[in-house]
Amino acid sequence: MQYTNLGRTGLRVSRFVIGGAHFGQTLTQQELDAIVHAGWDAGITTFYTGDDYNVGEGERMLGEAIKSRREDLVLMVKAGYRVGAYGNYSRQGMPTDIREDYVAQRTGNLDYDRLWQAGVAPTARGLNRKHMTKALDESLKRLQTDYIDVYMAHFFDETTPLEETMDVLDGFVRSGKVRYLGCAQFNAWQFVRSLWVSDKAFLHRFEASQLNFSMLERGVEAEVLPALRATGASLFAAITDAGGMLTGQYDRTSERPGGEGARQRYIDPFWNDESFAAMEKIGACARRLGRAPLEMAQAWTLAQEPVASLWIGPHTPQEIAEQTKVTERPLAADELTEINEMLKTIPVNLRR
Repeated sequence: MQYTNLGRTGLRVSRFVIGGAHFGQTLTQQELDAIVHAGWDAGITTFYTGDDYNVGEGERMLGEAIKSRREDLVLMVKAGYRVGAYGNYSRQGMPTDIREDYVAQRTGNLDYDRLWQAGVAPTARGLNRKHMTKALDESLKRLQTDYIDVYMAHFFDETTPLEETMDVLDGFVRSGKVRYLGCAQFNAWQFVRSLWVSDKAFLHRFEASQLNFSMLERGVEAEVLPALRATGASLFAAITDAGGMLTGQYDRTSERPGGEGARQRYIDPFWNDESFAAMEKIGACARRLGRAPLEMAQAWTLAQEPVASLWIGPHTPQEIAEQTKVTERPLAADELTEINEMLKTIPVNLRR
């Protein structure tokens, strides 16, 4: 395993990070424990979760799995969405029929009155002081820890002034409950503006951003990656296997994976003719280089500056050993050149 610094800090993170929305959904505690231990065996020291993953169950299970080595590890937590909205539950744990998708929560386009009648408060989400203070305290309890290494704004909140968000996050660092700050789903101007707000008020800043980035989803190359490079921040690349499409297991004759859950949700947007055409080119390139498609795809993503780590969501311990081999065999310069030439013939974003 290789390690690198988080943004401009001295915090060392492993180049693979284990986490996922499926914790608490499709895995038992025993299965997650096995995955975490396999991660340790592979040299992975960094883990992530979101407080909204499966009504907080993802945090509870991860906290239980890592507690024996908590001080040795880097723990990253995303917050801001309503806990319970992910599974359409009210605060009392009752199912609701009111859709609170991620876009609606980010923009505030919600039926607050109906939600209130269903037991969901208007203050139950967002990057405002009230919600984030409560969210942090509840995360610490579920994770069985008294601090979080990297606390991340899960989205850009259009309903809360950025000045308020950065001020409350800075307070978390100064209180000792959080060590470093990051964000997710911020575009380039949103990220740079957050740095401007922090610099102006002498606040702790975001040192990293998490966004989807793979051979089939390269939109961050245009503006986000240059912005992060220019400001010394890191990128944590998520869904680097394009929901499983880049494993090379599927073609036009394959039956679409069934079932529900995070894995199904991630592959669906890439299940289209353009993606299958792209995979034919990617597969041919991988064969020429003597690599498996996923190995080549993840090695390529790791080679892109300023990618610090790949966020992976393994379902079995065996997946970890297979994926982390990438760090032992990085791409040579001539391989990168050939891959980049091939990618010029593939659309930048095949998410549909």
